[in-house]
Amino acid sequence: MPAAIAPLSQKQYGGLRIALNTLIEALASVTVKGRSALKTTLPSLITMKRSRADGPGASGSREHWYLNPADEVLIWNAIVLQGLFGVPKIAVMLIRDRSERQAYVDWAKQLFLDRQSVAGLGLLRKELNILLAQLADADLSKEKLPNPFADALPQMGLGPHQGNLLKTLASQTAALSVGDSMMAHYLNGELKQAYDKATEVVTDNALLLKYRDLIITEYQDAKEFDVLLDFLR
Repeated sequence: MPAAIAPLSQKQYGGLRIALNTLIEALASVTVKGRSALKTTLPSLITMKRSRADGPGASGSREHWYLNPADEVLIWNAIVLQGLFGVPKIAVMLIRDRSERQAYVDWAKQLFLDRQSVAGLGLLRKELNILLAQLADADLSKEKLPNPFADALPQMGLGPHQGNLLKTLASQTAALSVGDSMMAHYLNGELKQAYDKATEVVTDNALLLKYRDLIITEYQDAKEFDVLLDFLR
C-alpha cells in the first residue's frame, strides 16, 4: 500500500498557486517579439475568461478564471516545462518556437542525464529520456509530454528539489560546468551569480554563448540603471 501523501502546508500551497497563476497568465497573454519597427505581436497560447462577482456583498471578491478544456494538453505541457526549466518564459518560448527546442533538449541532456544519478533530483530517467526525445518536434497543443518527476512537481515545494530544480542544481557547483551553473543561476533569477559565471564562460556551445552575452548585457544595463537612480536621488 503506497504511503499517504501529506497535505500541502499553507506556504507550499501558496507557492504552488503563485507558480501556476504566473504560468497561466503568461500563456494567456500576447507575446511581443523584436523591437521598434521589427516588433511583432503573437496571439495568446490559450483562451482564458475572467469574471468577478458583482452586486451586494461582492466587494473584494476574488477573480475567477475559466480555461478552455481544449487547452488542457498545452497547459499540462507548460506545467511540466516550467517544472523542468524553472520559469514561465522558457515554457512559453519552447511551446511557440520549435527552432529553439533542440538547443534546450541538448542542454537538458547534459545537465540532467549526463550525471551518475538523476534520482537525487527527484527525476525519473526513463520518463525524462522520453520527454526530451519527444520535445524537439512535438505539437505541444496535442501531444502530452510524460511527467519526469518522481514524487511531485517542483512547483509544489516537495521532494529533493524543494520547489526549485534549477536552484538545487545551482547550489551543486562542484557537479556543474561553469556554463551550466551560469544558466541555472540565470533561469533561477539570480542575475549577479549568473553574471559572475558568465565572465568565466569559454565555450563553443551556441546556447551557452547566447545566454552568456544576454546575461552580461542585462547585468551591465541593471548596473547602469542603479547608477542613474543613485545620481537622481
